[in-house]
Amino acid sequence: MKRFLFILPFLILVSFSKINTVKNSKTVRITPKSELQINGTSNVKDFTCEYEIQNLNKPIRIHYEKEQDIIKFEKSVIILENNGFDCGGKGINKDFHGLLQSDIYPRISLTLKQINLKSDKKNMADALIDIEIAGLTKSYHMETTFQNMENWLISGKLKLNIKDFKLEAPKKMFGLVVVSDEIEISFKLVVEES
Repeated sequence: MKRFLFILPFLILVSFSKINTVKNSKTVRITPKSELQINGTSNVKDFTCEYEIQNLNKPIRIHYEKEQDIIKFEKSVIILENNGFDCGGKGINKDFHGLLQSDIYPRISLTLKQINLKSDKKNMADALIDIEIAGLTKSYHMETTFQNMENWLISGKLKLNIKDFKLEAPKKMFGLVVVSDEIEISFKLVVEES
């Protein structure tokens, strides 16, 4: 009984602190007007792998809470199927899938964790996202711009090193063609509320 009386105030405190936390949920959809691509370079030629946006037509449920200029998200994930990327040719598509180890890890996941709105810059925010590639997850900060007209327009670019995910850039023609370890993910997403 004494133990229960000791634990009771703690339980009451925890239950009241949860009442003040308001979680919001929305269902959104990425429209076909959106663009998402991965850009890379080699010592011979640059390449672009574009994602077929129609693969993202399913509604996405996002959960968030806002505290002043900070929006925290839970379970807000976009899944990109690796076979949805087109790099412009059969050979480079095969190299791209080999790099990502698509036969073992067939998708990339992007998890939105937090957005810090920039009060000094209108329509700008710093986004914290987790990216999972080839079974490894890394966190990145990226600057994004956003506008709300008829729908939300969200855009940004993120440079990352594939070695962060223990991936090895392919070499072609006995090492004469070398692909850079740096890639850039760029996106312009048109997002509508469902």
